Amino acid sequence: MILSGAFKLYYDKSQAELESFHIQLERALQNEKILEGTIQQQNENLKQTVERHELMLARVDTLTEENQKAQEEVNSIREKFAKHDLTVLSLKKPKLIEKIINKGTKDVLNELESITTVSNS
Repeated sequence: MILSGAFKLYYDKSQAELESFHIQLERALQNEKILEGTIQQQNENLKQTVERHELMLARVDTLTEENQKAQEEVNSIREKFAKHDLTVLSLKKPKLIEKIINKGTKDVLNELESITTVSNS
């Protein structure tokens, strides 16, 4: 009788430990699924961040090229103005100079507007 009582206590204790291990295993499996989902989401976010970064680098390169072209054009215009004495010409033909300057200003503003307008493409 004592032996069967001791065995019963041992059996109950073993079953309780086995049940506890089973619960811990289930929790570990659930945590693993949550962790895998989180890792997948973080990888997707990282991929999107890298794509946005590459897009921004491409835009910066484009703007740098356009800036270099604009600087070349500015230098060209400066050279042209340096070759001509506009003071004498403006005194002789003020209407002509006014038309030329107004047209040039309009063209420069239009071009500046076109290169600084952000496109959604």
